[in-house]
Amino acid sequence: MNRTIPIIVVTLTILFSTSLAYATSHNTSMFSDATRYADSNTYKNTNYSFSIQPPLNWVILNNLPTNMSGNAIVVFSNNDKTQYATFGIYHRYISQNVIDVINSHSDNDILATIDQEITSPSPDSKTKMYGGVVDRFNDGIRVTANSVTQYTVDNSTSFSENIFYYLNNGNQYTLALTSNPTNIDKNAQFFEDSANTFLVSQTNPVPEFPIALIILVAGMFSIILIFKTTGFARMIDRT
Repeated sequence: MNRTIPIIVVTLTILFSTSLAYATSHNTSMFSDATRYADSNTYKNTNYSFSIQPPLNWVILNNLPTNMSGNAIVVFSNNDKTQYATFGIYHRYISQNVIDVINSHSDNDILATIDQEITSPSPDSKTKMYGGVVDRFNDGIRVTANSVTQYTVDNSTSFSENIFYYLNNGNQYTLALTSNPTNIDKNAQFFEDSANTFLVSQTNPVPEFPIALIILVAGMFSIILIFKTTGFARMIDRT
């Protein structure tokens, strides 16, 4: 286990350039603005130490198959079969090695690595990243990345907006919206408004089982695109 983690860091370092020019930096916590929602957030998860106000009238999808939920902590849906959209929240543990790599490289390096992950070849879909923003805070780095995916099985298209929170205390949270193209603007606004209420306490969530190497490896720049291989329409039809 200890032999593999340095390999991951070396691999990531190769992918990165040597530039250390940071574009954005904030002398505060990434959750400072969300603290005012601490009492009004309606979804609270004590196991993973976060709370959030989901979009109005969006519902929690229960009993989703693992291949559809991607092991999400929770998945919300607008519950509209004609204008489907989903919003998932994920958590992973990341090692100090990974945190050090993130903190020591430029915004462009981080976005390039995320782009490589998002656009990795898939037999049933093709994804393209078309925007990303990196914000640095006292307690970690927040990255927003947008992408579009086209599915070969039915030639359908979905848009995704992902927000990654890489915390210096060893936790990574990912908020992921996926929507059909027609309503991406409306759903993205709902998603962003909800994300503004996302609040993580500074305590470390306690794992329900020992932290496996696969979690540490996958934690770095893992892109969560809900239902990338199955499509949302089939999920909605099953609810």
